[in-house]
Amino acid sequence: MFGDEGLIWASLLIMAIGNSFHRMGPSFERSRFGFPLMLLGLTCLILFPEDLANRESELHTSILRSVAPLVPFSIGAILILHYSPTYGEPRTLRLVSGWLLVAISWFILYSGKSSISPSGTTRGVLVLFGVSISLVAVIIGTHLSERSSGLKHESEPLSNEEERLVRAILEMHMDGDENGN
Repeated sequence: MFGDEGLIWASLLIMAIGNSFHRMGPSFERSRFGFPLMLLGLTCLILFPEDLANRESELHTSILRSVAPLVPFSIGAILILHYSPTYGEPRTLRLVSGWLLVAISWFILYSGKSSISPSGTTRGVLVLFGVSISLVAVIIGTHLSERSSGLKHESEPLSNEEERLVRAILEMHMDGDENGN
């Protein structure tokens, strides 16, 4: 139906749709299909292409090469976010292992390079400098906006009618509707 080139683009499209569904959150029924769709798209992308044209072959090879550094990086990022003191219960050993996995992913990424050129290094340093300036600008902007907004007054409590409406909506969603959904 698609041909091998179309299969790559269809796989990427399935992954994008899965990501969109997954990002909808738990309040939408479609969100539960997000991860399986992303996994299906990735599986099709890796397993099925065979005789690809030049451009599609380059894309397929690039995606396969990115899997090796992406897996330890993803696992490390999950460990870092889960065990950092801000987002969860801090556990130093797991936090360090997360950072170690991130470092391993960077090592894998750069060990595949055949040579390091001065122009490539200069571009990389300039990119890091630009990203750093942008990050500092975002932090300063966030700090200034939060500082200037000040504390707002508390909202008024719900009226009896609003309270009944909220209670009815919550009960309907927690208990399910008449079809058991």
